[in-house]
Amino acid sequence: MKVLFVSRSSTGNPHPFIKEQADVLIKKFGVKIQYFFVEKGGVFGYLQSIFKLNQYLKKHQVDLIHVHYGLSAIPVVLARLFQLHKKKIIVTYHGCDINKDSERYLSLIASKFASFNILVSSQMTKFFKENYAVIPCGIDTNISLNFREMVRMEKGWGPSDFVILFCSNFDREVKDPQFAKLTVEKFSQITDKRIHFLELKGYNRSQLTQLMQAADVMVMCSVREGSPQIIKESILNALPIISNDVGEVKAICEDVDNCFIVEKSVDEYIKVLDELSRRPRRIQNRERILQDYDNTKIADKIYSIYQSV
Repeated sequence: MKVLFVSRSSTGNPHPFIKEQADVLIKKFGVKIQYFFVEKGGVFGYLQSIFKLNQYLKKHQVDLIHVHYGLSAIPVVLARLFQLHKKKIIVTYHGCDINKDSERYLSLIASKFASFNILVSSQMTKFFKENYAVIPCGIDTNISLNFREMVRMEKGWGPSDFVILFCSNFDREVKDPQFAKLTVEKFSQITDKRIHFLELKGYNRSQLTQLMQAADVMVMCSVREGSPQIIKESILNALPIISNDVGEVKAICEDVDNCFIVEKSVDEYIKVLDELSRRPRRIQNRERILQDYDNTKIADKIYSIYQSV
């Protein structure tokens, strides 16, 4: 089976979680996956992608097209309406493409022309009536938990250092970095710990895994979320979490210890940070994450959809 993954990318590389999904499908089922990237946004960028996709499909044999993100499906759908291809389309919606008002309309138009729609969050189901399934993105659960002491020693972090990770990079306004910075700044004024507040930017998968194990807490305070990978990864790496009730965070953290879902106020976040700094701890019961979000199990469901389509 030959599948074309379509997604937005200005770097010429797929997002890590998209590539990880592809890699498992290749390894487990022998799916031959190719990539096509929507390189530019805006009306011109998407229109340009229609003709680039047409040229690509003329040169490469493809059985079906799997699009990641609703807006990236627009040029694929339009190319089909213009009769530039007759491939069946599957679309995975990852969050903002449905949860954000300005993107939802176009994403839902694309969904009408898809043979099947994959939603990463159950909160999206109210916008769909048929031809859909809720399948969150999976994670690679095959990791070692032995990096904490080694990394903290390399970084020079001792018992008096308290390491806080932000759930993304500080440039992404939807993650509300200003709230997080204000919270950490005020917490720094009341604790005797030496605070390190790090954004997740520029790390590869291996480095991210090691950093999560070395850190003391993950902070999320987003305006919108779907089924955030970073929360699954944090639990996998036994890293305690503080988050507001956004997207699927509460569902992911259900029955997992040391996941704190709180009201989005600086005082509530500081209370948990203070508690964790005084009594350091790690997540112990990761079993449900290993069972529900393992990449190989997610791949089983996606491959079944490929076969049905």
